[in-house]
Amino acid sequence: MREIIHGIGASPGRALGSVRRLEARPWRPEHRTIAADAVEREVERLEEALRWAADRIRETRARASRSLGEVEANIFDPQILILSDPDLVSGTIRYIRENFLSAERAFDWRLTELRTAILDAGHLMVVDRLADLRDIRSHVLARLAGHEGEPLALPKEEAVIVTEDLTPQVAVRLDPDLVLGVASGSGSRTSHSTLLARSLGIPAVVGLGRGLASVADGDAVLLDGGTGRVVLRPEPAEVAAHVRRVRRFSDVGDIGLERGPLFTADGERVHLRANIDQPHDVPAARRVGAEGVGLFRSEFLVIGRRVIPSEEEQYEAYREVVEGFPGHPVTLRTFDIGGDKFPLFLDIPPEANPYLGWRAIRVCLDRPALFRNQLRAAIRAGGEESRMRILVPFVISEAEILRTKEIVDGVREELGHPRRVPFGVMVETPALAETLDLVGRHLDFISLGTNDLTQYSLAVDRGNARLQHLSDPLHPAMVRSYRRVFDAASDLELEIGVCGDLAADPIGLALLLALGYRDFSLAPASILEVRELVGLLSTAELERVWASGALAAGGAELRRQLSGYLAEAVPSSPPSLSMP
Repeated sequence: MREIIHGIGASPGRALGSVRRLEARPWRPEHRTIAADAVEREVERLEEALRWAADRIRETRARASRSLGEVEANIFDPQILILSDPDLVSGTIRYIRENFLSAERAFDWRLTELRTAILDAGHLMVVDRLADLRDIRSHVLARLAGHEGEPLALPKEEAVIVTEDLTPQVAVRLDPDLVLGVASGSGSRTSHSTLLARSLGIPAVVGLGRGLASVADGDAVLLDGGTGRVVLRPEPAEVAAHVRRVRRFSDVGDIGLERGPLFTADGERVHLRANIDQPHDVPAARRVGAEGVGLFRSEFLVIGRRVIPSEEEQYEAYREVVEGFPGHPVTLRTFDIGGDKFPLFLDIPPEANPYLGWRAIRVCLDRPALFRNQLRAAIRAGGEESRMRILVPFVISEAEILRTKEIVDGVREELGHPRRVPFGVMVETPALAETLDLVGRHLDFISLGTNDLTQYSLAVDRGNARLQHLSDPLHPAMVRSYRRVFDAASDLELEIGVCGDLAADPIGLALLLALGYRDFSLAPASILEVRELVGLLSTAELERVWASGALAAGGAELRRQLSGYLAEAVPSSPPSLSMP
């Protein structure tokens, strides 16, 4: 029977296919001791296995650099460093010499201790560190046991991969022509494996936990990497709707930037821009006709790095994106680090509530050298026409805005930049949403971040799959907040954009259009579908539905009203998977 499993949307896009389970065969070396005269020989075996594993990972890194880019290749640097870490190497050798353990058993024992230490630290960074340890373990133990083949056999035909844990070494080997999607029991939106899946254009849902226990090889699944929903054994109507959607958009081809302006059915101009993680994403955004970049997540340059990227390195990356969209704006979100994103050079201490802790603009204002370095690169990349707009995340107060603007203006003056740089903030905290009328006079534009605003308003961790049914972007509190933000920004004549996932959902898009929003930034995988949908919707009709009072109530009544409108306005109305 049909079953819905809730996880965390990690890589956007939808996939329909048969399940291919990937299950690593757990292998624990036997507890074997060695003779005293064999100790040094065993140490040599260990050292050779470590060198061999490091060489293999370097080869993987080189392949990733060639096929995906240097950003993705950097993911494997920590694994190479761990293999030479004194805590690991010296600790393992000590167990060999003092306890007369075989190299396999000593290495496995020491890795277990390191894993426990990482878990005890209580740091969100554990997701990637544990995945790195699993990859390292498989390489070193395979070499010591004489098994040097690939640890997992990937599918030879089209399939949706289901696995308890997708490590970077496996993720980088995925063939996007055969792997339609990935459903993983563990993981997060910002894990290294997720970044690789996004770079490969493979839809992915993570954090499914025990829900995967009921999924068997050969089962049909419909996976949505945007909403985090996996439909097991979908109904024929759902399958047919998905097939129609695939056929519709496979015939579109590359619409490119030459595509004309987008209008609603009643002539309202709408802009669709791209959310991107790195310059590598620009071609995909251009192919679907994105009108510039509404959200450029700059933290791709620092996640997992042990050294701060230079101004020149940042400039080259930012300039590549600006040049990819001639005549269109590019909005750079300043480093949104902390929470679940940790550059190694910051040495962020564990926090009880990292999402509410030292993160985003708080880090940047406390580390002015890091921040000024980024701003110099961004302003230079924008050129004399100031096409690089500065967007600041996680703001809660006027003081933060004024201090940040002072730094931006100071950097601009240092550079002798002739024009003021467009400056805006993410509206993603209730504090800013409620006080936008007071602080908005200092801004040129805002970007409504519906994902985090929902998380903080409803007190629901968006990274906790168990709570996803409570994370309702159409909760009455959220609908009221969207309206207040739009009205306050309009009164101040600010440019208003939306960069959350709500706009990628048919019901969410209809609501935002009814409220007056006309500028949306989306994952490139969502743009074609939203473009088609916008052209079928009438803002005048949607505003009449709003005026009736039905939408203001939010929740179930809002869904009912907008679903009814969509059923009439859109032939074969697409399913709204993000809504309960």
